[in-house]
Amino acid sequence: MPSNAPTLFLFDIDGTLLSTSGSGYQSFTRSCKEILGIEGPVEGINMAGKLDRMIFQEIAGRYRPELGDEELTGRWLRFKDNYIRYLERASHDPRGWKLMPGVKELVRYSSEKGKLALLTGNVRDGALIKLTAFGLADYFPTGGFGEDNVTRAELAEQAFRTACSHYRAEFSRERTFVFGDTTHDIQAARAIRAKSVGVATGTVSAADLANAGADLLVADFLSGAEAVRRFISQ
Repeated sequence: MPSNAPTLFLFDIDGTLLSTSGSGYQSFTRSCKEILGIEGPVEGINMAGKLDRMIFQEIAGRYRPELGDEELTGRWLRFKDNYIRYLERASHDPRGWKLMPGVKELVRYSSEKGKLALLTGNVRDGALIKLTAFGLADYFPTGGFGEDNVTRAELAEQAFRTACSHYRAEFSRERTFVFGDTTHDIQAARAIRAKSVGVATGTVSAADLANAGADLLVADFLSGAEAVRRFISQ
């Protein structure tokens, strides 16, 4: 592949770029309880690597299985408004929110080497709230988000095509890199024939990321900075 081939970097958010230390989860489940009328805690739902809409539907299926598709769609829209309001409020006093090690440096470096987009399960407004809290939103003008009822692999294809359209560039899949902290991210990269960089800063172990087939695996983007730079420069 020519060295001047356009390069695209697709980034996950939670566990990869940053952590809200539970604020996002609390905002999400609080809104679910209110909109779905759930008494007591929301339990047994693993959110890592999933799309917000799919998580909402999974919770609704467990606690309110009688809801039909039309009713569920209406409640999803109300849920999203509630959730964004709570998350926005939490971002005004983001105690415990943190960037993962080496993220600022990686984002800046990647922006010099290619174009950036998001591949995240967050709804668009939620993603922007989280990134804005750290001054990173302007680096990610486009991407694929968790609004739609699609799989992670379908979202990856959506993110890739949206980035091509936004930047008016024909990115090569061989020069597309997906950064993520879950096996879903690694599988999404494979689905669009992109390269994957797994980072063990989320809830998934390095061993599981390796078993999922990550093309490069780092403990974090600080200690792994040189390895990432070599990998994306090949």
